[in-house]
Amino acid sequence: MMTLCLITSIPNALMLTCDIFILAHPLLSIKKYPVFFLSFSALFFMQLYLHFSPMLLAALAVNSILLVKFTKKLYSVFYIPLGYIINCILGNLISFAANILWNLSIKELNADKFYVIIFISCTTAASCPILYLARRLLQRYLISTFEKMSRKLLALIALTLLLCAFMLFTMASFFDTLEITHREFFLMVSSLVLYFLFTFSMIFIVLHATRKNYEAQKKVEYLENLNEYTKNLEMVYNNLRSFKHDYINIMASLAAYIDEKKYEELGTFFHEHILPMQKNITQKNDALNNLLHVHILEIKSILYTKLLLAVNQDIEVNIDIPDEIDSIHMDPVDLTRMLGIYLDNAIEACLETEHPIVNFHLGKMNQDIVFIISNTFIDKGLSVAQMYKKEITTKGDGHGIGLYNVAEILNRYDNIYHETLIDEDLFIQQVRIS
Repeated sequence: MMTLCLITSIPNALMLTCDIFILAHPLLSIKKYPVFFLSFSALFFMQLYLHFSPMLLAALAVNSILLVKFTKKLYSVFYIPLGYIINCILGNLISFAANILWNLSIKELNADKFYVIIFISCTTAASCPILYLARRLLQRYLISTFEKMSRKLLALIALTLLLCAFMLFTMASFFDTLEITHREFFLMVSSLVLYFLFTFSMIFIVLHATRKNYEAQKKVEYLENLNEYTKNLEMVYNNLRSFKHDYINIMASLAAYIDEKKYEELGTFFHEHILPMQKNITQKNDALNNLLHVHILEIKSILYTKLLLAVNQDIEVNIDIPDEIDSIHMDPVDLTRMLGIYLDNAIEACLETEHPIVNFHLGKMNQDIVFIISNTFIDKGLSVAQMYKKEITTKGDGHGIGLYNVAEILNRYDNIYHETLIDEDLFIQQVRIS
């Protein structure tokens, strides 16, 4: 009994470890695979030896959590139950073929050690190309959707897959000790396939609805950015009209001071009224001119909106965009959210200082896009690690989720390097997108 349990559990553990290798590659280090093999072997042995079916659910759930921990990707929680489900379906199809060709029953297949090894080997060989195809389809069509889904929805789909795997096992194992006809065998396998198709149809409906909802949200975000950008352009145009209207009056005032030779009053008037106006207009024009290098409307809009807001609050804004920016390998909605949070925080923090400054750099480094946002701030004793924790803030109730949300966004991407620095009186955010 113990020998048969070992012979059954070890190949099954190896099969599921192969599933993980195919589905999770290259996210998982090769050193982690023995952990899964030993874990599956122990839990499957306990399940078979104790005849305790729910142990299967525990084996799949525990190893799924381990996989998420090792890969740092929440969507990898789907891989192990998905692999088991495909193995289960293919295994029963192979056993049905053996039943038709050689009249072997499930009871005979499970009782013979040689048959068990051959059966599991055939199932592994059949599942490898299907799992590879599944991985390619997931990467091409679904990973981007998974990365934007909430944890609750991801957990619900994972639970659905786990229950599907357990139900398939329960339905199939019900016939393990029974002698059934070819017709009954066919009906059993058909039931497994139909249940599998029904479950996956429901999951794909949810994923399709989620994707559509995200696309609609993206369109709304795009229109809002376009509307905001249009308003900003109108404001600049109105400012220019206002300046043209005031220009004649300003010249007349200067002429009056000069005609009456009131040079002291002229100096006072010039420094109090003309220079501040020139500085404000120069900063706004510099912002607009620099943003001409940005050819992504969503990004141009959010930058212009936030930087112009800073200028209007008498913040010294330094903008450096030396390169033409045509594309960024990050979802535009995520990118605008990240920049919006960083710039809002920079504006709020620098306004607390005596000389508020916001510096913004956007450029290329080789093939990468680099953002650097720095601002003056008052150090209130929070470490960088604390700032990224949820609801940790120095601003009072209702704050403390901005940087936490940015961290959640950035953790979904493998091509982004982020660093937060404090250099004397400057708070610096650096983001590099490859």
